[in-house]
Amino acid sequence: MSYIYFETNQFVVREWELSDIDDLYKIMSDSKMHVYTGDTVWTRERSKAYMELMINHNLRTLGMFHGACILKNENELIGFTGLNPYLPKQPELEWHIGVKYWNNGYATEIGKAIIYNAFKTTDIESIFGMANPKNNASMKALAKVGMKCLGLQDFRGHQDMLYRIDR
Repeated sequence: MSYIYFETNQFVVREWELSDIDDLYKIMSDSKMHVYTGDTVWTRERSKAYMELMINHNLRTLGMFHGACILKNENELIGFTGLNPYLPKQPELEWHIGVKYWNNGYATEIGKAIIYNAFKTTDIESIFGMANPKNNASMKALAKVGMKCLGLQDFRGHQDMLYRIDR
């Protein structure tokens, strides 16, 4: 049984299982997933390497994690989410939701749950979110989860819209 980070009405966000590789590859090999990220299409090997890294790190805290997003009713992997190191006690929220699941409010539901649970169970002070300024959907989702837009900022070598929510 996989460790569960949290649940929402529609989702279980749990640690990765090796059986997720094909579904993760299918999601991350879609070029539409990377239009605003600057990333390249994932290969099956990259998907496997990512998953093995997450499994081997055995991250069981909401202070820093990457988990599989499972749609409960269909028991289907729709993408992944997590908190990445950014500043001390101030991680960056990340999510990647498969194209066929866009425009259903899933990122908002998952993002709200991450924020709530991370503030409840850790000593995190703030959570940041970044979005390509051309990615209106991500910027709307970051605002819907309660983050305040801080404007265009340099983030890891490129300009992104920076968002933050404080405890």
